Amino acid sequence: MHLDHTVVPSHDSQHAAAFYEDILGLENLGYYSPFYAVAVDDYLKLLFINKDQVDSRHYAFIVSEQEYERIFNRIKSNPTIDFGDSPSDRHNKQIYHSDKRTGFYFDDDDGHILEVIKIEH
Repeated sequence: MHLDHTVVPSHDSQHAAAFYEDILGLENLGYYSPFYAVAVDDYLKLLFINKDQVDSRHYAFIVSEQEYERIFNRIKSNPTIDFGDSPSDRHNKQIYHSDKRTGFYFDDDDGHILEVIKIEH
């Protein structure tokens, strides 16, 4: 069994899908009426839907070392995105190290809290 998709509320679903493509490097699957979709992996898709009211949610992504470096470099080179070492401080420009995990948190344009995690072997 695996999770096939989850719906992510957004003020602008097309923009949200493009953001996840640009920043996280996810494959943009385009329009799946009434959603815009991105593929997280071979199974999981995020389906963005337009909503007037968006409640913040937390999405955590485990990535390879290479993916982590690419994402982190895109975040650092984007002056409109802050990052931090905890969900309560996503602006201190620090990363966390916990056991064999390294990561950081940042917000998407809808206020969802995204976490990028690299697991060290």
